[in-house]
Amino acid sequence: MIDELLKATQQSAFANWVQQSVYPYVITLHAIGLATLVGLLLVIDLRVLGFAKALPLPALRRLMTVVWIGFWINAVSGTMLFTIDAKKDFYSTLFRTKLSAIAIGLILGSAIKSKVLNSVSAQAQPEGDTAWPAKAMAVASLACWIGAIISGRLLAYFTYGDVGVE
Repeated sequence: MIDELLKATQQSAFANWVQQSVYPYVITLHAIGLATLVGLLLVIDLRVLGFAKALPLPALRRLMTVVWIGFWINAVSGTMLFTIDAKKDFYSTLFRTKLSAIAIGLILGSAIKSKVLNSVSAQAQPEGDTAWPAKAMAVASLACWIGAIISGRLLAYFTYGDVGVE
């Protein structure tokens, strides 16, 4: 049942349109969304780890709105890209790793915002050092985004012949 749905998805007029007409635009949007999402979270994570202490932690809260814009650009463009190789991607360990890393990275980013950037201590001492649990979350966040990027790039180079559409 799922195989038929995946096959129909990748053989749809929409998937054909994405692949034949708008692919360069969609992949460019995906790169822009990724740069926005991961770039800003990188700034936040590095600040939480103690870099650029002159940058006040509460000021970084505003970046989270732009982070979510980057996420939604990637969610839409990524869904469009998925339709091109739906069956291969669905069964790919790399794809599942990428999605898991993204989900955990977003959870960690939200936790850092609520527990660090919104905290009373960050507002009282905006240039202060963060506690080790916050630093541990920042390291885990960085690891998630590195994992998501690597697994996403590897998806373009690995194929699974036994899973291809008949």
